Amino acid sequence: MIKYWQPMQDYKYFLNESKVHFDSSERVRLHTELWKPWQKLRLFDTDKAMEFLLPFYSNTGRPAKNQPQILRSFILFFLLFSEGLAKLSLTLWGDRLKHDRLLAALIGCTTDSLPPLGSYFDFMDRLWAAPPTDLYARDKLLPASWNTKKPDKPKGKKQKAQEAKPKITESIEKRLMSGKDIPFNFEGRLQRFFYHVAVLPSMESGLIPREHLTVSGDGTAVHTHACPRGHHRVGAPENLRHFPDPDASWGWDSDLEKYYFGYTLFQLSCYNSELRTDLPLLLRFTSAKRHDSVNFLVAFHELEKHMPAVSTSNMCLDSAMDNYPTYRILKNRGIRAFIDLNDKCGRPKTIPDTITIDKDGTPLCQEKLRMKPNGYDRSSGYLMWRCPYGKDHCSKCKNSCTDSKYGRVVKTRPEWDIRLYTDVPRSTDAYKKIYNQRTATERINNRILNDYGLHRMFIHTKEHYSFMTTMIGICIHLDARYKQQVQAVA
Repeated sequence: MIKYWQPMQDYKYFLNESKVHFDSSERVRLHTELWKPWQKLRLFDTDKAMEFLLPFYSNTGRPAKNQPQILRSFILFFLLFSEGLAKLSLTLWGDRLKHDRLLAALIGCTTDSLPPLGSYFDFMDRLWAAPPTDLYARDKLLPASWNTKKPDKPKGKKQKAQEAKPKITESIEKRLMSGKDIPFNFEGRLQRFFYHVAVLPSMESGLIPREHLTVSGDGTAVHTHACPRGHHRVGAPENLRHFPDPDASWGWDSDLEKYYFGYTLFQLSCYNSELRTDLPLLLRFTSAKRHDSVNFLVAFHELEKHMPAVSTSNMCLDSAMDNYPTYRILKNRGIRAFIDLNDKCGRPKTIPDTITIDKDGTPLCQEKLRMKPNGYDRSSGYLMWRCPYGKDHCSKCKNSCTDSKYGRVVKTRPEWDIRLYTDVPRSTDAYKKIYNQRTATERINNRILNDYGLHRMFIHTKEHYSFMTTMIGICIHLDARYKQQVQAVA
């Protein structure tokens, strides 16, 4: 149960009362180095968090104290680190709050009423839906071969490791098409929490459009600092080890082109062109072995399930997700696909042999030139492609492929191949303009791993990685809302 949840109004009153007792040096700090983090923290509404979190507290038992203060503490911790004003250690952060009444006041506490370190981990556990297990116990021993298997090394540079189960995307497609749920969504509470305290407020402030939203998705390797071989305990059998991070596994980092031990962070995001800022929508951690083609389908299902107000019109993905189940799912949901083509896929058998095409499905004329999109014939259902020279065909082209002064016209059907013949033709400027928004996910990955230091945190287990990443995601939204506020005043 919750003994007392400090409302935002009481928090602001407490902070104003505390400011009266600050000395001159503390006032200077508040209006210089702490100004941005303070203003961003004020934009975070803990009352919205309470509305979501209340069902996860029992009506009986020992009351939980300082819950909004713990939440603000996490946010301030990451905001200060991004400004170079804090170290990446929750233990050191708790000690620092005890000796800095200004920082304690910013989270809504006095230095003698701060939450203990254990309360931070209790708060994390409330937002994790996995059943109780002894897998993470300090005395738990697992086989020495627990984390020895690595995925096959891919052929070629910058390639991702192949999925161990090639048909799994089709199995997931069948589940989603039939309306079935995908189990083991242990981070579901965190995703819904993120939706209520970060995504919805950003939609209300106009940062995320309620309609015609372009969403992009991508995965990135997260290297854990845990030892993949585990630790041998004195007196334990030789074939048993203690693993500090039993959730982690071996994967292939396509950017560094080497094996790594950890997780895959897959996230869906959007781009605000007016503010030129990127906003995460959904964050999830998966096994390092899992291919992005599988990660996307699961993440997309969770986006539909947990974030009903997010109305997606376009989906931008890289070539790792270039597969027919993904196209069919998006088409079924009325979402236009903007997916980079995978070079490993050959010419579809459904395209007539009389038509010569480029690797992206664009017809080639008899001079082997790429033809130009020329609209869509709704009556016949054909995509029209014209001569690249157009009206200048007769004067510029030596090939007499047609008597028409506009050159030859080729027709293709989208049904021939939904990968190649997308709703917006691949070779057009309109396609490239929308697809360019896909880089938003790459920039967000960089912010999470480097700017906010997730890669440098010595944390273990999927639960803690998921929670810390959610806190970082909230900070990224606060960054955008603060930027919006500053530009509105300027």
